[in-house]
Amino acid sequence: TPRWDRQAMEGGAYARLWNTAVAQKLPDSPFLESTGHSLKMRMPAGALPETELEWHVPDVWNAFERNRARAYCMAFTTLVAFEQWRSAMDRLKDGDFKTSTKFEIPKRGTQQGVGFWGAGRGYLTHHLTLDRGAVANYQIVTPSTWNASPTDRWGQPGPYEEAVLNTPLLEETNDPTKFRGLDVLRAIRSFDPCMPCTTHIQSEGGMITREVNTCACGLDD
Repeated sequence: TPRWDRQAMEGGAYARLWNTAVAQKLPDSPFLESTGHSLKMRMPAGALPETELEWHVPDVWNAFERNRARAYCMAFTTLVAFEQWRSAMDRLKDGDFKTSTKFEIPKRGTQQGVGFWGAGRGYLTHHLTLDRGAVANYQIVTPSTWNASPTDRWGQPGPYEEAVLNTPLLEETNDPTKFRGLDVLRAIRSFDPCMPCTTHIQSEGGMITREVNTCACGLDD
């Protein structure tokens, strides 16, 4: 169960936008501006006219806000990529064709390192231990590992668990066997989980189990 300073953390498009908007640490940009409570985005003219968007930090986090943030994050990610592309073009014009830095694997002693990557579902980290140049331990902590983490030793529920607590069940049916658990599934799927989702619901008629595969990992060719 991953924790940061014993605190449960969430990863996702909404977390990325929230951090960026509140931190106000974006470098000067003609396209992006963090205000402390929102993130302003100016989409340059292309096939469509120039458009300005503004994502506001919501007062309440829920399934709707997670999905809404994912749409805004598409614009944010596009602008970040566009700025990086412009920077690369400027370097090429200046004759800088270097695309990599020479690196030699340490052959002596024990070395440890970690790599951070902003993946679509949130932050992804790779943890590595080298022993005299050979991989002694390698661990990947995915965004879904954080979001799907269970209640920890301090009694803190994981993000999925907390999201479904007190969720109103609006689905109506007189036959428990036809109950699909849509309200619970919507809450979980708003995290875009990279795993099959199984929901167990206790009713008067017994335990109801519903399984949903939320990604294409298991699809056949």
